Amino acid sequence: MRTRFQERPAAQQRGRGFMIALGLLGIGMTLVFVAIGFNAPNSIPGRGYYNLQAEFTDADNIAPHAQVRLGGKIVGQVLNPRVDDGKAVVDLQIDPKYKPLKSDSVVEVRPRSAVGVRYVDIRSGKSGEPLPEGATIPSSQTKATRALDEVLGTFDPETRVKTQQFLREFGKGMAARGEDLNETIGAAPDMLRGTDEVLGAIADRQDAAGNFVRGSAIAAASADPVREQIRLGFAPEAKALRPFSDRGDELRATLDAAPGTFSTMSSRLPSVDALVKETEGFAARMRPVLKAGPGAFGQTAALLREARPGLRDADATLRLADRAVIPTLELLDTTRPLLPQLESTLDNAKPTVERLGRYGCDFIEWGRRWTDALAWGNAQGGYLRFNVITPSPESVTGLEGAAAAIGATGTNRSPYPPPCTSNTETPSPTGGTVNATPEG
Repeated sequence: MRTRFQERPAAQQRGRGFMIALGLLGIGMTLVFVAIGFNAPNSIPGRGYYNLQAEFTDADNIAPHAQVRLGGKIVGQVLNPRVDDGKAVVDLQIDPKYKPLKSDSVVEVRPRSAVGVRYVDIRSGKSGEPLPEGATIPSSQTKATRALDEVLGTFDPETRVKTQQFLREFGKGMAARGEDLNETIGAAPDMLRGTDEVLGAIADRQDAAGNFVRGSAIAAASADPVREQIRLGFAPEAKALRPFSDRGDELRATLDAAPGTFSTMSSRLPSVDALVKETEGFAARMRPVLKAGPGAFGQTAALLREARPGLRDADATLRLADRAVIPTLELLDTTRPLLPQLESTLDNAKPTVERLGRYGCDFIEWGRRWTDALAWGNAQGGYLRFNVITPSPESVTGLEGAAAAIGATGTNRSPYPPPCTSNTETPSPTGGTVNATPEG
């Protein structure tokens, strides 16, 4: 009976040729990786680059693989620095995403530190032609910054010692002042341009520079014994300016908003001037009133003292009026629904009232005649007497009809005379009446 282990095929030994090929493959791959690693500082296989050349009249201490920066960012490296026809030439290997640079770009060798390490800084142009692959930036568009060690090399030993002391003290003064230092550096270009103009004016005058230096030395020597007093003298100013430093963001926001505010205020100044003039005139006219003010206030005080009893009595009246307010409001609420009908009634009565109003004098005359009639009473208390008269044309046709029927030439009366013309009609030739006053 076979077991599970007996069914498994026995392992076979590999041939010698296969083992040699496998070893050669391993050695080849190792050599490839070594070659890639050895050449990696210069280029990485499979990656593209934007290659340019730059010529310099002075590119001291620029070394292979030095950084190439554009706008403060590392965008490539320096390769193969060499001398060609008396000029320093370097290859610039740049990331292709910054391709192409313009022909008016400026290349500068700048120090990374005070110990001589350099890097290449590119200021990209804007109006030039695009630089193709392998193009050369001429020396007219390149420059190099003097390193600090070269500058210090021009000083004598005593000056270098003093410079070291100055730098140490300067470092202590700049401790924890990074933000202020950044702002100062940002403002430095404008300050240096102004300084250049001042120093240029000094240099144009003979012996002006020497006198300036000697005067500065004398001023510094004079101030040295009292430097502590000078420092303490600025303490109040520093304390006064501290709130502005602590509230720098708010002050900056205020200053940012100030131009627009001042512009708006400037456009409004004519209106403000007019207002000020009107206010000045008003103040001038108010001066007599204010002069009479004390006397008027005294009289008002006397009036209030005399009015005290009346005001005390008025308190009871106001209390009664207060109790009448609620019933009055309830009455108004009750009558409010009737106001539309009352308004309609008044509108309907308006023509009649207007007509009767024009006969006001006739109503007054009627009342006076009625009063005269009531004055003739008898002993039994009777006030009205009726006399029976013989029938006549007047009783049937009215005054105008009777006059026309009998041809009377006496005074005739109209049953509808104009306002205030009663008893003023004159007979007409035809027996009618003519109004003395036309109805108007």
